[in-house]
Amino acid sequence: MRVKKPKIRELKEAVKGIFSKPYTTDFPYKLHIPPLRYRGKPEYNRDICVGCGACFQVCPAKAIEMVDKIENHTATRILIQHPSQCIFCGECERNCITKEGIKLTTKFDIAYFNEKDTLDSIEHKLIVCQYCGTIIGSEKHLQWVLKRIGNLGFAQPVLLTQLTETLKIKTDFEEKVVSPIQRTDMLKIVCPKCRRIAFISDEKKER
Repeated sequence: MRVKKPKIRELKEAVKGIFSKPYTTDFPYKLHIPPLRYRGKPEYNRDICVGCGACFQVCPAKAIEMVDKIENHTATRILIQHPSQCIFCGECERNCITKEGIKLTTKFDIAYFNEKDTLDSIEHKLIVCQYCGTIIGSEKHLQWVLKRIGNLGFAQPVLLTQLTETLKIKTDFEEKVVSPIQRTDMLKIVCPKCRRIAFISDEKKER
C-alpha cells in the first residue's frame, strides 16, 4: 500500500501544535473559574428566603422537595434542593418572590459519592390555623407580606395578629379556641375556611 506524503498544511499544523499551549484547561489541577452568568448549583439564601414554596411549585424537573411537618404543636417547612435532578434552568431563581431567596451559583463540580453531601436545604417555622390545623404560611412569608403592604396589614386578621407579635404589643385577648368556632375567633390565627364558618354561624344566630 502506498502511503501518501503529508501535505504542507498538515505538517505546519503539527509543528505549531508542538509549541503552542493546550486548548483545554488545567482543571482539576488548577481551579477553574466559570463566567459570572454560568448556571451552576442553586443555593438558598438563609437571610432572604421566606419559605413561600414558589421554587418548589415551578421547578420542571421536580428537583426541589417541600416537606411540611406538624409535630408536638410545632409546624415546620423544609425546602430541599436536589442537584442530581436539577437541569439548571433557572426557573426557581426567576420565580422567587424576593428575587434573592434562591440563586444559581457558579458551582459546577457537584460530583458525589453520597447525594446527601450535595443537598441544600432550609427550614422555616409555619403558621397554622388554631382551629383546624390547616397550614396558612411560613412566619417569614407573612412578615414579608406585611412589609410589602404596610398599613394595609391591619385590615387582615392573620396579618394583624402577626404584626402584633412582631411589634411585641401586649394584649389581654384570650387566644384559646373554643368549639364550635365563633365570630370572636376571627381575630385569631385561623384559615379562610374557618373564618367563613365563623361568619355563617354568626349570621344564623342573628336570624
